[in-house]
Amino acid sequence: MRGILMAANQTVRKLRGDRSGVGAVEFALIAPVLIVLYMGSLEISVAMSVNKKLARAASTVADLVTQDETVNKATLASMVNVAQSVMMPFRAEGVEVKVTGIAIDGAGKGKTAWSWQQDNTRPYTVGSDQALPKDLAIPNTFLVRTELEMDHKLLVIMPDIKNIDVRTLHMKKTYHLRQRVGDSVTCSNC
Repeated sequence: MRGILMAANQTVRKLRGDRSGVGAVEFALIAPVLIVLYMGSLEISVAMSVNKKLARAASTVADLVTQDETVNKATLASMVNVAQSVMMPFRAEGVEVKVTGIAIDGAGKGKTAWSWQQDNTRPYTVGSDQALPKDLAIPNTFLVRTELEMDHKLLVIMPDIKNIDVRTLHMKKTYHLRQRVGDSVTCSNC
């Protein structure tokens, strides 16, 4: 019996002093955390790029609309294609576009002059009040506001978990711009 205890004691001492395989164990413990951090940073950077592209698309649409004194539904409908082109190389299906002409009265209150959204309806009724940033509420002026919205689907995080809506980010960008020519931008058939 004593021989068995001595052999077990020697085996325990050998195992306690053996350091081979420590790197593999440390890697097995740390690798999942590092992979999750890497994938999360990838998702965040892609989402930030999509958000920046959405802002650029909103400013481009506003810039194009304000270059003319008169627009119509056909011109505004082409702005959906413009927004989708600016969003490249990211997916742009589902981009919702609203364009609104806002007349600012002598008291600095914004009122809807015309509005259009991509299903050819009016998102705002003519004459309705429009909230504006204080810096832009200059009396007796005109603004064109573009609103772009889209849902960005995350690529990798939790692909198989159902009933959790963290796989989609709703993004919205609003851009105001003054007309370049004349006193206002009118829409002939909005």
